[in-house]
Amino acid sequence: MYLYGASGHAKVIIDLLNALNIKVDALFDDDPSINELLSIPVLHEWQGESPVIVSVGNNIYRKQIVEKLGCEFGTIFHPSAIVSDYAKVGEGTVVMQGAIIQSCAKIGRHCILNTGASIDHECCVGDYVHISPQATLCGNVQVGEGSWIGAAAVVIPGVKIGRWCTIGAGSVVVSDIPDGTIAYGNPCRVRSFVGVNQEGERVCRTNRIAIYGAGGLGREVAGGICRINHAGHEHWEFVGFYDDRLPVGTSVSHYGKVLGGMDELNAVEEPLALAIAVGAPATRKRIFERITNPNITFPNLIAPSFRILDPSTFKIGQGNIIQDNCSVTCDVEIGNFNVFNGSNAMGHDVKVGDYNVLMPGVRLSGEVTTGNCNLLGVDSVVLQRVKIGSNVTLGAGSVLMTKPKDGNTYIGVPAKKFDFE
Repeated sequence: MYLYGASGHAKVIIDLLNALNIKVDALFDDDPSINELLSIPVLHEWQGESPVIVSVGNNIYRKQIVEKLGCEFGTIFHPSAIVSDYAKVGEGTVVMQGAIIQSCAKIGRHCILNTGASIDHECCVGDYVHISPQATLCGNVQVGEGSWIGAAAVVIPGVKIGRWCTIGAGSVVVSDIPDGTIAYGNPCRVRSFVGVNQEGERVCRTNRIAIYGAGGLGREVAGGICRINHAGHEHWEFVGFYDDRLPVGTSVSHYGKVLGGMDELNAVEEPLALAIAVGAPATRKRIFERITNPNITFPNLIAPSFRILDPSTFKIGQGNIIQDNCSVTCDVEIGNFNVFNGSNAMGHDVKVGDYNVLMPGVRLSGEVTTGNCNLLGVDSVVLQRVKIGSNVTLGAGSVLMTKPKDGNTYIGVPAKKFDFE
C-alpha cells in the first residue's frame, strides 16, 4: 500500500494499516523537505504506484490529489470499526478506530470517518466528506460532497447538509444546512456563506450584512464595517438597515437605505448577517428575541484597533460590537450582544454577560463581573471584584466601589443609589 501525503493524518493511517498487517511501501508528498515519516521513506515523484490512499485531511486538497492521480485506490477499515454488511463504502475511504456504520448507510469515495464517528441507518454521505472524531449522524441524514462535520457534532434524523459545508465542533444540527456554508452552535445556525462553484468546490464570497437600527449607533456601526473591510479582517457587503420606525427606502446618511422592519427581516430567504445597533440594553434584548428567521446570523463586529493581551484565554460569544481602542488583558470572557462604545478597558478575569452597553471610556478593573442589560456611563469606573447584577445604570464619571442592587441607578464618586422623584 502507498500513501499520498506525509502529514499527521498519514501517521494515523499508518497505525491503522499496521493493525491490519498491511505494509506501507512508501509515502509520496510534494514537500521536498520531508524524506521520511515514522521510518518510512517519503518520495517526491509518483510513478503510477498503486493502490494508494490519499492521506490528506483537507477535503479540497484530497479531491485535487485524487483527480490528479487517477489510479487504483485502497479502502481500509480499522479492526475495531463496526460496519454493517448492508452498508456501502466507496473506494479510497478510511474508517478509523471505533467508528460505526449502520445498516443501509451509503458512504462515498475518499471519505474520512474518524475515531468513534457514528453513522446511523440509511445515512447518505457524499464523496470527500470528513466526519470528525465522536461526531454522530442519526438516521437518514444526508451530507453533501466535501463537507466537514466537526468533532462531537450531532446531526438529528432526516437533516440534509449541503456540499462543501463546515459544521463546527460540538454543534447540534436540527435543520437543513445549505451548500457552501459555515455553521455551528446548539442549535446549529449558519454563520457565514462561502458558496460553491459548478464543480462543487468552495469559493470565496463576500458575506452580506445589515444593521438593525438606523440611528446614530447604526451609522457608527456602518462606518465600523467599512473600516473592518479596509483593514482586510473581513469582507462584508453592507446591504442596508432595518428599522420599524422609518419607512422603507429612507436614506441613512450615505451608508444605505432602510429595507424594512422586523417583518421584512424575518422574511429574508438567504443567509444574512445582522448587527443590532440599538443603545438601550433591554431594547437590544427584545429585538433579538423577536428575530425568528434561521437565515439570520449575528457576527462579532470588532474594530481593527481592539487589543487582546492574551488571546489564548479570551472568550467571546456572538453579536457583540466592539468599537475603536478597546482592550482586554487575560482571562476575559464576553457574552452575547454587548456594545463596547470605544476606549473601554477590561482587566484580568473580567466577565461580561449579555446585552450590556459600555459607553466610551468605561474601565472594568480585575475580576469584575456583570450580569445582563446593564448600562455603564461615559468614563465610569468599576473597581476590582465588584459584581454587578442586571438592569443597573451607572452614571457618567461615577466610580462603583460596592455591589449595586439590580434595577437601580448609581451616580457619583463613590457611586450611590439615586432615587428619582
